[in-house]
Formats: sequence, structure tokens, C-alpha cells
Amino acid sequence: MSNPGEYHLNIENGATIFIKPSSSASRRTKNRIREHGTHGFVICGFDPASWHFGGSAAILLKPAFEEDDWAGWVPINEIEEA
Repeated sequence: MSNPGEYHLNIENGATIFIKPSSSASRRTKNRIREHGTHGFVICGFDPASWHFGGSAAILLKPAFEEDDWAGWVPINEIEEA
């Protein structure tokens, strides 16, 4: 998946990224990054108009740490590269 140009992340399936919450991030996003992102995240999917977040772009992430089996969608406008 290539970056459509309007997003500040290189969105590519299988890529490992390190992220931090943006200044306007929700508590949910902050908690997911804190709980699961110590070793980074692997990008598993991209939705340019996710119904999960009112039509905002989102990425599906799973922790890079293989023993953590969480996976979830995070709105792109709530994260930044660390």
C-alpha cells in the first residue's frame, strides 16, 4: 500500500512503524499505543474512509511483539511517527 499523499505516515502493509499519539489523540488511541506499542506496530491494513471513525482514514495495526495478539484500527489523524 503506498501513501496516498495526504497522510503523514508511510502506509505500507507489513511495514513496522513506531508511533506516538498526536496532541489531539483520544484516550483510546493513547492507551492502545501505551499498552501495545513498546516494540512498534506492524501495518496490516488501511481504510481511507473508516466507518469506525466517522469516515476518517485509519490503519489496522498489530504489535510487532509477536506474543501480543491484539490487533485494532487507529485513526491516522490521532498518531504521529515517533
